[in-house]
Amino acid sequence: MKLNFVCPELSGNGGTETVLVKALNHLSKNNQIKLYLTSIPENRVWLSQMNPDILIKEVKRNTKFDKMTLLLKTFLSAKNDECFVILGATIIKLAAFVRKIFLKKWPIVSWIHYSLINQDIFDPKNIKLADRHWAISTPIKHQLMDLGIPESKIYLILNPVSQYNGSLNISNQSSMLRLVYVGKIMLHGQKNLIELFDGVSKYPKEIHVDLFGADNSNGEVFNYIEKLKITEKCTFHGWQKNPWKKIINEIHPNALALTSKYEGLPMVMIEAMERGIPCLVADFSGYEDVLIEKVNGFVYRSDSTSDLVDKMHLLKENIFSADLVHKSVKKFEDPEYFERLDQAVNEIGEL
Repeated sequence: MKLNFVCPELSGNGGTETVLVKALNHLSKNNQIKLYLTSIPENRVWLSQMNPDILIKEVKRNTKFDKMTLLLKTFLSAKNDECFVILGATIIKLAAFVRKIFLKKWPIVSWIHYSLINQDIFDPKNIKLADRHWAISTPIKHQLMDLGIPESKIYLILNPVSQYNGSLNISNQSSMLRLVYVGKIMLHGQKNLIELFDGVSKYPKEIHVDLFGADNSNGEVFNYIEKLKITEKCTFHGWQKNPWKKIINEIHPNALALTSKYEGLPMVMIEAMERGIPCLVADFSGYEDVLIEKVNGFVYRSDSTSDLVDKMHLLKENIFSADLVHKSVKKFEDPEYFERLDQAVNEIGEL
């Protein structure tokens, strides 16, 4: 089958890129794959990990004109035996418009990697214009159904993670609570780190947070932690290709913290749990497929610093089994994921 994957803006450092590498490399074994990028990624390492058989096309400049030119040329030249798997709702709207005006018959599949609610990135109604839908989490499946999309047109494929066979995390047993954060360093917006810093400032006992990720906040994050007088309780490691090695061998955290306002399926949670690290997360839409309360972590109420602090206390009072945490995310491992993905692709062939 000829599968064309069309992506909106990607930085090159996120979980979506990791999923794309795994999924497209697997599908390229039995399908003809093209990847279209409507922006130039800051980090291009992930592109070098793609199977050489995958044809990658991207804009020459990050302008609206270049983006539109690439998309229109792609949709207009596509044959009816091709299929478009699109990761952006606005691009789905454009594809459906071109298909209707020019009497094209190629199918459109939506593959959205963000929660459809509590965000202002796109209009979720545009997703309804696709013929089939790949859902990366149960909440997103339900959100698609809330839009009026029949369940029969939605395929729950989740997201993949490589099976981890190394040594599991041995959590810190000192009096200090050790937390790690892996992701973009954003005080506000999606990652909502202001909530984590507020929790750290209110936690009455010893605590330290190690943060891994690129900081594009122009000093806003550092100014805030200085204001809270918690600078010595936070260590910023910057973006690292493999933060887990340092986390497992040197930090030995009690949990990974994720204070996001929204996620699709938070891959960083799965990657942490694969290594035996439990998670402390906000009750954003998207955690439900991953977190099992008291088995592999705790959930706190978003916008409630007091509840976050209460759960921090519980992390020190409860000893999680690293082995049980590791086993709790088995359904996300590559073999089971690829089986679901292949079934979803086979369904497209029946359209």
